[in-house]
Formats: sequence, C-alpha cells, structure tokens
Amino acid sequence: MIDLLARILQSMVDHAKLLSRVMLVIMALLVVANFVYPAGYDRFFWESLPGAGAVYGFFSCIVLIVVAKVLGYKLLYKPEDYYDNETKDNKLIGNPKHREATDE
Repeated sequence: MIDLLARILQSMVDHAKLLSRVMLVIMALLVVANFVYPAGYDRFFWESLPGAGAVYGFFSCIVLIVVAKVLGYKLLYKPEDYYDNETKDNKLIGNPKHREATDE
C-alpha cells in the first residue's frame, strides 16, 4: 500500500509541469462555467458577478501570503549571527574577552 502511494507521488513529481497545466485549465474552465451557469445562491450583489469567487479567492490567497511573510519577518527571522555567542558581548555569558579559556 505504501509502495503504491510512493509510486503515485513520484509520478506526480515527475509530471509536475503537465499536472500544473491541467490544473490551470480546470480552474479556467470553472471560471468560464460560472459565466455560462451562474450560481443561484447570491447573498450579496458581488456574488452574482461572474468569476467573482475566483477573483476573491485569488486576492485572498495573495493577502494570506503577504501576512504570513510579514509575520515571518517580524517574529521568526533572526540576524545571521543571532546564535554567535562566542564573538559578541552577551548578557547571559558576559564579555568573551574576559571568559576563562577552557580547552578540554
């Protein structure tokens, strides 16, 4: 069972470009189908516009990516030498020049 799943996933990776194009065609056909067969459950006026769901989904995805990047840069990313305690003065371990040399 796991071997079958691994072969399926590897096949998807091997044919990634084709799979990507097929998915883009399917999404475009869904937008075109929304022009031909409009949704019958409009709660707000913009839901009756053809392709409004696709546009809303696209911009929502962009907003999610931007918010995640901003949060990542502000909260998660640290400077390159953040963990370099041996060369800089540090409140926890003191000045590296005044520490005892321990060669073990």
